[in-house]
Amino acid sequence: MMTSKRNKLLGLALTGSFSLFGASGVYAAAGDTISNFATLQYSVGTSPQAVIESGSGAGNSVPGAGYAAANGLTTDFLEDRVINFTVTRESGADVVPGSTGEAAVPYIVENTGNGTHGFLLAGVHNLGALDPLGSGNSDIYTPTTIETWVDVDDDGVFIPANDNVEYIASLAPTATVRVFVVSDIPLADRAANALVNGDVAVVSLVAQAAVDGATGIVADAITADDNSNVSPGGVFTNGAATVPAGTAATNPDTPTTMETVFNDTAATDPVTGATVDATGANDADQNAQQSAFSTYTVQSAALTVAKAATTLYDPVNAAVSPKAIPGAYVTYSISVANAAGAADAALTTLSDILPAELVLDPDYVTSDGSTPTSAAGDSIQVVKGATTIYCTAAADGDGCDYAANTVSVDFTNATFAAIMPLAATETVTVNFNGIVQ
Repeated sequence: MMTSKRNKLLGLALTGSFSLFGASGVYAAAGDTISNFATLQYSVGTSPQAVIESGSGAGNSVPGAGYAAANGLTTDFLEDRVINFTVTRESGADVVPGSTGEAAVPYIVENTGNGTHGFLLAGVHNLGALDPLGSGNSDIYTPTTIETWVDVDDDGVFIPANDNVEYIASLAPTATVRVFVVSDIPLADRAANALVNGDVAVVSLVAQAAVDGATGIVADAITADDNSNVSPGGVFTNGAATVPAGTAATNPDTPTTMETVFNDTAATDPVTGATVDATGANDADQNAQQSAFSTYTVQSAALTVAKAATTLYDPVNAAVSPKAIPGAYVTYSISVANAAGAADAALTTLSDILPAELVLDPDYVTSDGSTPTSAAGDSIQVVKGATTIYCTAAADGDGCDYAANTVSVDFTNATFAAIMPLAATETVTVNFNGIVQ
């Protein structure tokens, strides 16, 4: 492969005919030596003469086929290196507010150049950028950490114990590798508002060309080519490598020196526009960096908690227009509803402190004020859909308790395994009676 530095073709005029030997259908790679020689056939008068094969430098005047190859007179040059690669996102990631090390966005890095080399990696937060996944929302919160990890086992799933390499050591031409940008997600946006479903943070993976066999250090970065293109530098390897911007290289333009040409093209995202380099500026052509946008989208439970109080019975009116007088039974209903389109919610505990004017009805009675709704001693009712569960107020391991005037339900208890988690559109209701004092 000829680079722009090598496109300086020399004309050769020969009397008679010539041919080029050593042609092959196998493509060379960057740094490979490409060799061949010309063969001149000629006549003097009507007599054909022995062929003369070309030689480098002062040339060859010794007649005879096979002489140039046998005597090392081939014309040689090194194939120069063109660095070209792409970074593309595979998908975005749904995240939960407050999650740690779970938000992983996958990208694919592909080497489209002609040489094997490595890459340093950086994750960049794109403050205020438009969601590249097309939601119409803009970046509204800032991940608390941003790291990059190679998908070492190539299974498409970020597993910290397996995917623990921070850079790409070596990538051959046409080869690809998956990289995750992994972040911790805050509980609130930059305006200190709690994150809600649909809130987005826009992040990029930036890959920086590096030497083959890279180890993730500053010195690995290839920051200049031989066409006066330079890299902007940046912070890579999860903050361990701060690479300065490159300076123009001065390698001699000779056939025996492998030169380097950056040919990467700044990608353009159809939604957000220009992609970024590792400094957060707009990416540029031929700077040995490439990036792509992706998104962390908040997709969590959307819970609404409502509480109602209904007077059930009093000792004067019984169940007919009962009043909340001393001795009356007041039913509390606490409902927890998860919105449509929300993520499942694994409820943990619900507690309610009864005021001093109330004590818990030990039997959760019906409207006659005497008959337990379930069995004697069942003071708390939990309902989800067609499933109704009763439990006692005693500390007997059934998931319900009443102590220090506080009613509590532990949804992690095995008693409630059949009704957890709370999926989208589902509601669970906790009912109990308070007796007015």
